[in-house]
Amino acid sequence: RDFLTVLRVTTPPIWSYGRFVLGCGTFGGIGGSPKLVGRGLDELSAFAAMDEAVGLGITLFDTAERYAGGASEIMIGRWLVERDSAVTDRVRLATKVAPPYLDGSGGRFDAAILEERFSGSLQRLGVDTVEFLFTHEPDDATPIEETLEGLEAIRASGRCRYVGASNVDAGQLTAALDAAERLGISGYQVVQNAYSLLGPQDDRAVRSICAERDLAFTPFSPLAGGALTAKYERHVTPPPDSRMALRPDGVDELLTPAVYDAIDRLRSEAERRHGVECGALALAWLLHHREVTAVVTGPARGSPHLELAARAFDVVLSDTDFAEIESWFASAAASK
Repeated sequence: RDFLTVLRVTTPPIWSYGRFVLGCGTFGGIGGSPKLVGRGLDELSAFAAMDEAVGLGITLFDTAERYAGGASEIMIGRWLVERDSAVTDRVRLATKVAPPYLDGSGGRFDAAILEERFSGSLQRLGVDTVEFLFTHEPDDATPIEETLEGLEAIRASGRCRYVGASNVDAGQLTAALDAAERLGISGYQVVQNAYSLLGPQDDRAVRSICAERDLAFTPFSPLAGGALTAKYERHVTPPPDSRMALRPDGVDELLTPAVYDAIDRLRSEAERRHGVECGALALAWLLHHREVTAVVTGPARGSPHLELAARAFDVVLSDTDFAEIESWFASAAASK
């Protein structure tokens, strides 16, 4: 099966980008943390990951102006220059602009700051346009109308095709969609939030809104910082250079004995029934999810970088399999 062409019947009209998106948040650093710049993939490894992605048919690359202080966008831009147009013409880009409060600079999340920061992204990427422009987080201190009007001005200029929201809750999403209707503009057409088996009921309200209003839902952190690969052992401190040690993002607090038991069951099921790794089955569960449009998956540090994604794509789950796996983690979460 082809990563690029196999889509769900229920896929939102805007979506024609396959079931996986390459997450580039580890190019040059780990996410937007200034303290972790230089702790992610170097340029050589990032280039290898992008080559591998295109070879698998993954041609939507997701980045952000905050990732490694812009280094992620720079690496993608350099890769685009160095590769043949027969490759790069197939690639589409998504980037994100963050509200000023995230870096402590202050000010409103309005058209002026969106224009300034998005122009910087285009310069670092070396392109004139991207497919998607996301708000990296909402800014409740700025009227949502100001943010939406800034996004619409960029979209209307032809420099992005669609706009989306990341790290948004149900109330914020509803308010934004209603505001866009009042303004008579497109507004958000895709949502990108963290979502995985580690919280199978998380974002239920957000996913419901996306389904009702025909928005794409593209979760990131599908392996919960590597926890769902079963590489972290109970009662063992994660290695100091591991993602869990460098940036746990609260995942460490979720790893209760009951959750470790659920991960053990997932690993056993993956190996015994499907002949794949634990992480591949966790990704396959998301691919089977009726409310998930596509999964944003980042590369592993070692090569091949996207082996789990490749293996997940060929795992076939029944609805019964899906529900059973979900129940293990739902029960574990309920036991806290």
